[in-house]
Amino acid sequence: MADLAALPKDWIVTSGQFTRKAYTTVYPAIDPTKAENSLKEKTVVVTGASQGLGARGIAPAFVKAGVKAIVLIARKADKLAAFEEELKKINPDVETLALSVDISSAYQVCTAWSEINTKYPKVDILVNNAGVETTDSDKTHEQDPDIFFRNFEVNVKGTHMMTHQYLKAAVSWATTAEPTKIINMASSSAWGVWPFLAAYSNSKLAMIQYNTIVAASYPGTVLSIAVNPGLNDTDILPSTLREAGFNFNDPMPTGATLVWLMADPARSQFLNGRVLTSEWDVEELAARKEEITSKNLLTMQLNATLGAEQFAN
Repeated sequence: MADLAALPKDWIVTSGQFTRKAYTTVYPAIDPTKAENSLKEKTVVVTGASQGLGARGIAPAFVKAGVKAIVLIARKADKLAAFEEELKKINPDVETLALSVDISSAYQVCTAWSEINTKYPKVDILVNNAGVETTDSDKTHEQDPDIFFRNFEVNVKGTHMMTHQYLKAAVSWATTAEPTKIINMASSSAWGVWPFLAAYSNSKLAMIQYNTIVAASYPGTVLSIAVNPGLNDTDILPSTLREAGFNFNDPMPTGATLVWLMADPARSQFLNGRVLTSEWDVEELAARKEEITSKNLLTMQLNATLGAEQFAN
């Protein structure tokens, strides 16, 4: 693997570009205060909401977009209570519900959704943002299985349990005109080969394929998109990446990108079941819609030519 410290400081962004323009700050198309990105009267549930991207980028962007209500889920109740007050400063009228939940616990997830569904029978958007990174070695024989699979407990099992409970309630009202909407936070480590992120990258790879299968399971009535937020200064950032000195993204464009994706399902339908990076220009993505769908881009696939027809001659 290359010496990360020797790479350009913007390498994380430039090496992963799919669009000509790449952004690490909010730009006009994704401005959550614009009318075309409005989420007025919508209700959103955000996991991992007490810190990191959830607190600094995702939840604030949804509140700026005018959601009626936001449900904040995280393990630390004290941080959630303080964060509710911060969101009220953005919009005093926003309704908030803060729930202390470990999403790897089936009991806690079911209990939380019972409370959510009682107060908000229709939840428009679920953002599966909560995640952990616990890789303890870059050598497979040194990795503690319990530590390794903690990533899957939260990043995969937790994502599934939140999605499972959400869809149990949402399938009763979801239509092609008004689909259920899900964001699953991904990572570029899922398609990179970074042994020091072994547990995390494997769990995110599984989650990206999970996202694709959820979308395929409910044709037209579920919009499920995976989003890689790029490099952010969060608590789960491994020391190897921090010490490399790469530039960090502003967390707000990730939240604003999610708002853009969720505000108009018809606009973002072509990305259903796919994965994208929040740094990519959404207008360029939309301009490449036919290419993306016809070639089935932005999905995890086996890098090979398959099918008996290739041997016909």
